Amino acid sequence: MRGGKCVSNLVAGAAIILAIVGATVCLENLSLTQVEKQKLEQLKQAISSINFPIHRMKEELNLVRYLRARRWDVPGAKDMLLQTVKWWKDNNMDEIHTEDWSSVAKEYPINTDGVDRNGQPVFVFSIGDWDLRRAALQGKLDLAIRHFIKGFDEVHVKSIEYNKSGKSNGTQWNFISNLDKLSRQQHLCIPCLRFYTGIMLMFESHYPGSTEKIFVINAPSIFSVILTLVQPILSPETYKALQILGTNKEQWGPILFSHIAKDQLPESVGGSRT
Repeated sequence: MRGGKCVSNLVAGAAIILAIVGATVCLENLSLTQVEKQKLEQLKQAISSINFPIHRMKEELNLVRYLRARRWDVPGAKDMLLQTVKWWKDNNMDEIHTEDWSSVAKEYPINTDGVDRNGQPVFVFSIGDWDLRRAALQGKLDLAIRHFIKGFDEVHVKSIEYNKSGKSNGTQWNFISNLDKLSRQQHLCIPCLRFYTGIMLMFESHYPGSTEKIFVINAPSIFSVILTLVQPILSPETYKALQILGTNKEQWGPILFSHIAKDQLPESVGGSRT
């Protein structure tokens, strides 16, 4: 089973359990072979009659990501795009950034202000700030998931805008999940588990190939519950981006800060940005 070794190592102790790429620059590969270029042109023709709700869905970079997610199978990529169009409309994604999130943002905080050393945006999420059990009991879990989706889309849009304006050398974004204070009671209750599967299904289905690196820091042994739950959902590309780090800041700090400067990160993950 994919990720099985990761789970057993993490249960054995809080340590670095996935291979660490380190400080090497690993921007998205945008080069295509001749065959891949032909597949791209075929997909363009196949989707020419689709009424996309937003322009970025039909841009070449997005089409390439969907093709890669479906191993260059054009009908599969088209079907995946159609599912994203349906999801976008069904979830009123056109309105998500103009909704009133003032009260929700205090209860379920996220940070999308920083950038990595290549100028790519960073999404920071600290699980200790979110009481998922209370959200589930109060019937707010779907709202919490929607707020999380808003954050994903926000950094996704930033990654496109930063690249087009020359602010970024890359085309992707980064995700940091801080698991400090991860609690069985507040974060691993049975109703809570839908949060993790919901956001990962959304990510893999509608934002394929969009992250350069995913850092999971302060990962305790009970993180294996979440990893086991979501591992069937994760694509090989997501596994490649994933770096799961233990609870020792002296170990995860140099790895994280080599990729993202401290002044671009909030204090919750060892940064100095306020």
